[in-house]
Amino acid sequence: MGKPTLELIAKECGVTKGLVSRALAGKNNVSDQTREKIIRKATELGYDTKRLRNSKSNLSHVLLVTSTRILFKEDFWQPIITSISSTLSRQNLIVEYMVFDEDNVDSNLLKKLKDSTCGAFIVMHVTIKEIMDILLTKNKPIVVVDPKNFYSEATQFKFSNYDSTYTATQRLIEQGHKNIAFYGSDSHSTSFRERHEGFMACMEAHKGQVQSYSLIFDNKNKNFADETMLTNALTKKPITAIVCANDIIAVNAIKTIYRLGRVVPKDISIIGFDNIKAGELMTPALSTFNIPRQQLGEEVARYVTNVLKYNRIKLSQVVVQCDYIERNSNRKIGA
Repeated sequence: MGKPTLELIAKECGVTKGLVSRALAGKNNVSDQTREKIIRKATELGYDTKRLRNSKSNLSHVLLVTSTRILFKEDFWQPIITSISSTLSRQNLIVEYMVFDEDNVDSNLLKKLKDSTCGAFIVMHVTIKEIMDILLTKNKPIVVVDPKNFYSEATQFKFSNYDSTYTATQRLIEQGHKNIAFYGSDSHSTSFRERHEGFMACMEAHKGQVQSYSLIFDNKNKNFADETMLTNALTKKPITAIVCANDIIAVNAIKTIYRLGRVVPKDISIIGFDNIKAGELMTPALSTFNIPRQQLGEEVARYVTNVLKYNRIKLSQVVVQCDYIERNSNRKIGA
């Protein structure tokens, strides 16, 4: 297949060439749903959004840097990305996309990044060192959403990781649980590590009243589980409740618990984090913390707009409150 064209993207999406052009150029007369559909197809076909630069100053361009894995996570990341893009468009800022393969950051991609003259950069979660090293030489505003690693030069939009898992642990203690575990991977991301810290802080506040267990696994293969570790802990320790680093880990933990012949929440209570559909639809429905995805995207876009247009003071961190949703996966001891 040759280089993808606007005509090809339009044909694949079942829309007009003009609509594709407006969507990829960040125009505000395209619905969010249609824009997202076109962006996904263009990315899938390998279209270079740099072709869409117009006469506006490059300062009005924002480069959104994301990986293919993140871009196509419909449940979690797509609502955030769509919200960022549409909000920036309404502010007459043009959004370009740079999408990369996490396992293949090649010299061609790095050269494109070096040559970029965009006015600001938004990085979605995955902070590959080679990419960040280039961005940090640009002396332009950089926003990282849910950073995997810490970069003091960038503004970090984070979730209330520490506070929320402190709240989750406190809730389980209030429900009478005396042996509580945290299940996650500190090395996976800053968010996971902060969630573990919130758990440990709450357990320290109740020292002598409860027993804590930290089940920390290596998530380099992105399995979001260590069934052997969890099985050993549940068979050898009197654990009655688990705070999980995210909902995927919680869903995997529940599968392990059922394979052991135990029942959630009758035998073991579980609380997750992220509020993904899989947790809401499973039986029992998973207690979790909701990430306000649309509002988060709007706040990221507004912050970038204010920095570019009004020279707003740069912030080190912005922490977004994640509200607790109690469903049916945790219960009071004896209830």
